[in-house]
Amino acid sequence: MEQWKELLKEDRGLLLSMEPKERKKLKKILQSAEPSEYFGQDYAKMGELVDMLRELDLIKSDKKMNKRMKTLSEKNVDIVASAAKLRKQYEDTYRQLREIVYPKSKGERKKWQKKKMKR
Repeated sequence: MEQWKELLKEDRGLLLSMEPKERKKLKKILQSAEPSEYFGQDYAKMGELVDMLRELDLIKSDKKMNKRMKTLSEKNVDIVASAAKLRKQYEDTYRQLREIVYPKSKGERKKWQKKKMKR
């Protein structure tokens, strides 16, 4: 069973203070925001397309087109590098948000509950 499913079964920390309807909505949004393995597939496909086009005889024989394909290939590499950096930032932000909903330690839960009581 996937880890998030196991955690969704547990109500702790922030979730305890929420109405059932709100809790369900939060869990659903958290689940849908989880980073997936498909994040970079489009960029990989574009790289394959550029590589395939570069191998065509028509492009190999046209110096101008060959230069353009090289530029497009470099541009795709830049996009992939940017996507990887964004992916890391997205995962870090997601993990921080998830820890608010599902604190890892009892100390974190108690700290959250004390803050809530002071309000």
